[in-house]
Amino acid sequence: MPRKHPQPFWREGRKCWFVQLGKKQVRLDPDRDEAFRLYHELMTRPPEARRFAGDSPPLALDVLDAFLDWTRANKAARTYDWYRDFILHLKDAIPPSIAASDLRPHHASRVMDARSDWGPNTKHGFARAVTRAFNWAVKQGLVASNPLAGLEKPRPEARETHVTPEDFRRVMDLAQGDGFRDVLAFAWETGARPQEIRAIEARHVRFGEGRAVLPRPEAKGKRAARVIYLTDEAASILRRLCEANPSGPVFRNSEGNPWTKDAINCAFRRLAKLIGKRLHLGAFRKGWATEALKNGVDVLTAAHLMGHANSNMLAKHYARVQADPAFMAGAARRARGR
Repeated sequence: MPRKHPQPFWREGRKCWFVQLGKKQVRLDPDRDEAFRLYHELMTRPPEARRFAGDSPPLALDVLDAFLDWTRANKAARTYDWYRDFILHLKDAIPPSIAASDLRPHHASRVMDARSDWGPNTKHGFARAVTRAFNWAVKQGLVASNPLAGLEKPRPEARETHVTPEDFRRVMDLAQGDGFRDVLAFAWETGARPQEIRAIEARHVRFGEGRAVLPRPEAKGKRAARVIYLTDEAASILRRLCEANPSGPVFRNSEGNPWTKDAINCAFRRLAKLIGKRLHLGAFRKGWATEALKNGVDVLTAAHLMGHANSNMLAKHYARVQADPAFMAGAARRARGR
């Protein structure tokens, strides 16, 4: 049976109509018609907005909890975890009784100042997360304005590391475990995102079309299906892994378990001891982008192959053609027709 909405009721002692929402009684109006009008208007709001109805201004902690509830229900689990981890730091640092409207940028700034173990990128992520929470609250009508709107975000530092063809050959010579080598080779061949590699299952692969397709609900952002085009080497890897793992993620570690983010990071830490520097799958994606441009793939096509809607991310964060002096010198000569 469908759940019935709570109905307005009259409180004689207060001479007013109320409605019970969870543990809170929300005051409506002494006039019955106006009370029911307010009640119907209230019930059209999203559930997370109803908890803030009434006379008292919402607490900052309640707004942050409401944002996390919404994120958990509407975003990917890894997105929810990212927001939660940052927002918990703010929740721990502010008074439980402070109203959202009384929150100020310095409350968040003090959190960043106190974390000497956070680099610029982590502090930037924290500032983005807590500001986003209150921007969402404004759109939901929970607060009139974002109390953290003036928070200064530390400038993030680009992670410059990218894998070159020479790096890749050396890594493949030294990497331990066939499962890890498969992950590295597939990343180098396709430029796929780390989470996409971990998610690929046999049902996603279309060998006749030379593609692996993650449907929209499983793709990053859930806005469109993610198509990963396969080179001959990438297709060969998937054909072998799909036969071995017909259900569930095809990329598995030496113990036969699907790769996790932490397991891949541990494998890279072991690899760093052998090659003398720390890499990550993002460096393989940057390497793919750099080599694609150097090999003559136009920037928009390369961006689409990487799963981007336009070339902005590729130009800003991924391509590192400027790190190859010989290539740049040749480009300068070609620019002059020489």
